[in-house]
Amino acid sequence: MIIPLLLWVITLYGNGTATVGLNTTITGQSITLALPVQPQSYIMVTVNGSPWYYILNGSLITVPIFGTANVSITYVPHALMENNFIGINVGNSTVEITIPSDVLIANITLSLINMTMSNNELIIIAKGPGEFLYTVMPTSTSHGVTTIQRKMQITPYNEALIITIIIIMVVIVAFAMYILIIKRRTTSTKPLTTASVGFNLNEYEVSILRYLESRGGSAFEIDISRDLGIPRTTVWRSVRRLEGLGMVRISKVEGKNMVTLIRRIR
Repeated sequence: MIIPLLLWVITLYGNGTATVGLNTTITGQSITLALPVQPQSYIMVTVNGSPWYYILNGSLITVPIFGTANVSITYVPHALMENNFIGINVGNSTVEITIPSDVLIANITLSLINMTMSNNELIIIAKGPGEFLYTVMPTSTSHGVTTIQRKMQITPYNEALIITIIIIMVVIVAFAMYILIIKRRTTSTKPLTTASVGFNLNEYEVSILRYLESRGGSAFEIDISRDLGIPRTTVWRSVRRLEGLGMVRISKVEGKNMVTLIRRIR
C-alpha cells in the first residue's frame, strides 16, 4: 500500500548539511512511500531498530514489514547550489523543516502551513512541490573576515587550575622578596664596632652611618631611604637619634633634610 500523507522531517545543520527522515509505526505486509526529496546516495532503513532491506523505484521506496513494525528511514538529500545558496527541491509531499539559529532561509516556494519556534529552532511545516534556499550565517564578521568567538567556560577543573597558578605566583613573589631582604642585610650590614655597641646602635643606624661614610660624609634623607631601601619614617627616627648622640648633624638644604656625619664609628 502507498501512504502519501506521512510527515517527513528535513533537518538542516549549522555546517550546511541536511538529512531527511521519517519514523512511523505501520501494520501490513509492506509499505510504499514517496520520497519527498531525491536522495544523494545511500538510504538507511531500519525496522524495529534493525537494518532492513528495501526496494527503490524512482522516488518510491518499498519496505517489507510483515505485520506491525516501527519503520525508520534516513538519508542525505540531493542539494543544488544556486547563487551561492544551498537549494533543496521538494516533491508533492508535506514536510517539516527544522532550521537552527545559525541557518538562514533565503527563499522558499513551498506552500507554508505553519511556523513555530522550539528550543531556539524554527519549525516550518510546508507542502510541495517547490524548493527552498538556505545558507549558514557566520558567527561574527569584521572587515569581511569571518571569525568564530569562543567563550571560555569555567569548569571545576579550570577553577582549581587558576587557583593553583595564583598560589604558585604568590609563593614565587614571597620567596623573591625574602631573598632580596636577606641580600640587603648581608651586603649593607657589617659587624658592629666597639663604638656602635657602646652607643647601642641598631642595624639601621649603623647602615646609615656607613652609607654617609661612603657618600663622603653627607646625604639627603630621601637618598638614604631610597638607596638603602629603608622606610622614610625609619630613616627619620634613626637620624634624629644619631643627632641626639652627637654622631650626625641635620640641616635644611633647598627645603630638604641634609644629614652630615660628625663622628665616625670604629
